[in-house]
Amino acid sequence: MSWITIIWSTAAGASLTLSAVHALVWARQRAALDHLCFSVSAAAAAVLAILELALMHSQTPAEYGAILRWLHVPAAAIAISIVWFVRFYLGAGRSWLAWLITGLRIAILIPNFSLPSDASFQEILALSEMTILGETLSAPKGTGSAWRIPIQLSGVLILVFTLDAAIVAWKRGRGRQAMVLAASIVAATILAATFSSLMVRGILPGPFIALVYQLIVLPMAFELSVDLIRSKQLGSALLESEKRMSLAARAADLGLWDWNVERDEVWLNDFGSTQAGVPGSERHTLERSLAMVHPDDRDRLRRKLQRALEGSEDFQVEFRINEPHGAERWVAARGQVERGEQGQPLHLRGVYVDITARRQAQIELQRNRDELALFQRVSAMGQLSLTLAHELNQPLGAIIRNAEAGETFLRQGTPDPAELREIFIDIQDDGRRAAAVISHTRSMLRQGDLHFDAIEVHELVEQVADLLEIEIQARHATLYRVLPNGLPKARGDRVQLQQVLLNLMLNSLDALDAKGSGDRRIEIEASEVEGGLIELAVTDTGTGIDPEQLPHLFDLLLTTKAEGTGIGLAISRTIIDAHGGRIWAENSPDGGACMRLQLPIWREEQAA
Repeated sequence: MSWITIIWSTAAGASLTLSAVHALVWARQRAALDHLCFSVSAAAAAVLAILELALMHSQTPAEYGAILRWLHVPAAAIAISIVWFVRFYLGAGRSWLAWLITGLRIAILIPNFSLPSDASFQEILALSEMTILGETLSAPKGTGSAWRIPIQLSGVLILVFTLDAAIVAWKRGRGRQAMVLAASIVAATILAATFSSLMVRGILPGPFIALVYQLIVLPMAFELSVDLIRSKQLGSALLESEKRMSLAARAADLGLWDWNVERDEVWLNDFGSTQAGVPGSERHTLERSLAMVHPDDRDRLRRKLQRALEGSEDFQVEFRINEPHGAERWVAARGQVERGEQGQPLHLRGVYVDITARRQAQIELQRNRDELALFQRVSAMGQLSLTLAHELNQPLGAIIRNAEAGETFLRQGTPDPAELREIFIDIQDDGRRAAAVISHTRSMLRQGDLHFDAIEVHELVEQVADLLEIEIQARHATLYRVLPNGLPKARGDRVQLQQVLLNLMLNSLDALDAKGSGDRRIEIEASEVEGGLIELAVTDTGTGIDPEQLPHLFDLLLTTKAEGTGIGLAISRTIIDAHGGRIWAENSPDGGACMRLQLPIWREEQAA
């Protein structure tokens, strides 16, 4: 057996072996497309080596042309698979250029099989004999085809694509892999073009692509082998890290979770599955996971997930889980979104921890705060009463004494007009003093000057809802929001308006408690009304308001609750009046009460 036959047969065998190995790797890891591309190119090189060996032993020009025609197929397969190998392995390279090279190499096959001759020769006139390594081979003599120009162009495009991908990979920190692949592919492409030109000129018996390919296959196989070794090492390290993480998560009572957004699969670690009460070996969809969440918390959890996927905020939420035996547990979850090259969400991973004990402590703390606030209100009312009594005592006493003196003068029959005038002046002065005391007390209730800004109604409602979230859940009530998009901004003092809305919602909760069982619902609705105003309505399904008390509901010290102080609604009306709005109450036709307030819309000229 001659050296030519040995060399080309060895090249074919080596290529087939490598193709089979990496095809097996791809079969087990379907995401490893670089291994698939390498397997295709190696298999094509093996076929090309066999065809080249037959080509060099051709006996007639017709036989040489027929074999050369089929040789273009594996040559095109090698060019295309190498381009996509670079794309997948380095994670770089312009996709449009890769598709252009692919389309060009496929298009060349059309004239290759449709013309009388192949894409390399317009016509093969004869074969000449030459001896290489002691073996006689056939070299073609003929006229080159114009279709060799697109073939050469595809080679130039491969060089451009490879160098561009190597530069990008180098900047990303993969300098060694980029340099090795770029150098081997550039050298092989130049040699392939050179040997092909020498074949067309009759200097070589064949294009020798099977040998040239070995310049690429060895570096490619080496890099993939290194990656396989590194993957095994990383797998072992990852397994060890996972064990440590699981141990740490169990010690910290943490549950780990991962939502594969593309496949809609939710994974929980063993500890997390135990906490959630589901088998850890089963796959869960997002909807199945949400089915374990308390119905009142599902929509809020969905909104948090959607905002995290959109990138508008981090995922951080607290919600309740319904256990199989009927109990409720509070869970705090945090996570981060992993995104692809185009910014699309791929995974949402995070941790969660049981905070039931903390929530119960917060509810108890809130109850203690409410009791302290009640005591403070009662104390404040006592101090206010003492202050009013002390401050009003003098002017009222003076008014009474002057009135008695005036009455005495009138009984005498002929009162002195000058003295009566002085008495009336004193009464007016004392009345003004009493009014000043009341005005001073009222200004204290307003809690300082108002600072008007542009207020987003959605934000105002959400901020107050967040403040009362624990209170609403503790009282087993449900809060509904009817907040249309595109609502204008309101003009107001954010802190004062929060106080008003907070007071109205607390009153609604008290009304629900007075009613007892049944539908326990509070609804906040916002809308734009005539007159350049925004209206907010707080409606509850409580006991409603006594019709006789409706006209006086906002009077100071009037209360409908046993523990009430009678200043909350009075202060609310004072605040809304200072905003240039109005507030009133009414009973709902379906039961319960509705508190309505209107605020002016913010105008840009008011910003000055």
